[in-house]
Amino acid sequence: MPEPTLILGTRGSALALRQATLIRSFLEARGVSVQVEIIRTTGDHIQDVPLAKIGAKGLFTKELDQALLEGRIDLAVHSLKDLPTEMPEGLVVAAVPERAPPWDVFVAHPDFAGRLEDLPTGAVVATSSLRRQAQLRAWRSDLQVVPVRGNVDTRLRKLEAEGWHGLILAEAGLQRLGLLERVRQRIAPEILLPAVGQGALGVVCAEANRRVRALLQALHHAPTAAAVRAERALLHALQGGCQVPVAALAAVEADGTLVLRGRVVSLDGRQVVEGVERGPMAEPEAVGKALAEKLLKQGARAILEEIRGQHP
Repeated sequence: MPEPTLILGTRGSALALRQATLIRSFLEARGVSVQVEIIRTTGDHIQDVPLAKIGAKGLFTKELDQALLEGRIDLAVHSLKDLPTEMPEGLVVAAVPERAPPWDVFVAHPDFAGRLEDLPTGAVVATSSLRRQAQLRAWRSDLQVVPVRGNVDTRLRKLEAEGWHGLILAEAGLQRLGLLERVRQRIAPEILLPAVGQGALGVVCAEANRRVRALLQALHHAPTAAAVRAERALLHALQGGCQVPVAALAAVEADGTLVLRGRVVSLDGRQVVEGVERGPMAEPEAVGKALAEKLLKQGARAILEEIRGQHP
């Protein structure tokens, strides 16, 4: 008797569908029948309100989590940066594929011929995250940083319609959508350190679903998984999220050493606390917690308390 078709849940945006297609193709290449089911999430209904003002925990995942727990779908694909640092009971991140480029990129208005460093005084740059806004202000306080919401294609249309000088997006999303020609430049981490989990995918299923967990093992990339676990442990220890501008990026070196870099920035960009922590790849959570403790002692605690006071 053939195995039953797996139901793969996803959001309905072009990027989410592309990410789901990558996982479906992997499974179908192994003879597994897969059906994609689109599930609208709370976040899909909110297009014009900054995430920091509404609280974003589970905003893009809760409905998919519920479908998994109820057995209506067998697995779900997420951008890992959308996953809360604490998974709901009964669910597990079954696979983390190899990471796409984690960097932020500058997408310029067609009428602006320069790069990020060529922006004139008072130039307008749009971005969706407090993390990017705060770091841009720390780099150049003269910039006018404005919020933008919507899917990638929506943001690209707004760039031209609003006449902004440029837009900040994740390179991985543009790569997956085949839109890398829109990138004017990759932004150095000294200016913009990425979001926790940026560029990585997380495939979630019920903890008890042994079939799906076994099928996904070949897709799992241990160095990427260790890196994002360290980043997520840092974020969790700092009690961060979309309302707090925490940036982090980890990587595993050739000798198995996990190197984690983290940064906390005040909303006005005037205070920046950053550091680096190293440890074994096998202990990513310990590396993340150690860096969090270091950053808190260096001044991140005061920054975070002030931000939480502004975004309770």
